[in-house]
Amino acid sequence: MEITLGILVILIAYFVKGFSGFGPALIIVPFFSLLYDPPSALVIAALFDFFAGGILVYTVRKEIRWSFVLLVFVALGVGVVFGSFLLGRIPVDGLKKLIGTILLIFALIILFQRNGTGWKNKQKYSFLKYPTAFVSGFLGGLVSMSGPPLIIYMKMMYEKSFFRTQLIAIFMLGTAWRYLMFLYHDIPMNIPFQSLIIYFICLLAGLWLGSHLHVKVNEVVFNKIVAVILLIPAFGLLIG
Repeated sequence: MEITLGILVILIAYFVKGFSGFGPALIIVPFFSLLYDPPSALVIAALFDFFAGGILVYTVRKEIRWSFVLLVFVALGVGVVFGSFLLGRIPVDGLKKLIGTILLIFALIILFQRNGTGWKNKQKYSFLKYPTAFVSGFLGGLVSMSGPPLIIYMKMMYEKSFFRTQLIAIFMLGTAWRYLMFLYHDIPMNIPFQSLIIYFICLLAGLWLGSHLHVKVNEVVFNKIVAVILLIPAFGLLIG
């Protein structure tokens, strides 16, 4: 039963990753925390997302704007350091509720957009990518949820192809950084090796299916699916 549920979770998580360019940790961490333990869930989410990100980066390598990706990643990485430093020093329960509320509002805005576009006069908001990336990293270090603020900003600013491609590269670097921190702090992953092999095969299958499906949907449908994915952590933070 454990393996069967794990297979289902990994297939769904990496179907979402292949389709949208983000999202597996939002699915893996809560379910694998129940199947195994929270540290194992965090480590396997980082390790598998790094492998999946590397595969996807290779497939879209010609479309990645590395100058954009690296600058955003630096801001995100600095935020992780600050968030990790404050971990345990400030109360986070109220912060989680606030983040959940903001996520819910923006997810609903994206969900009910009629034309699939974001802000008007986008150029004047372009500078916000750096503080948004910093906030994302800060929240990742503080409450282990770094993706949603940057995802919301990117979705409001850029069209589907650029949004997905740049996030693939940004989150590959982000998960590598996070996994190195887990190694540095000797956080264990108590999952049998045979299970890891099975899960990795499922990762490849889900990734392939999601990558092939995303090209078949238009911008409006893509936005609605992204919004639904964002509702998962929003309700998790508000209910938890």
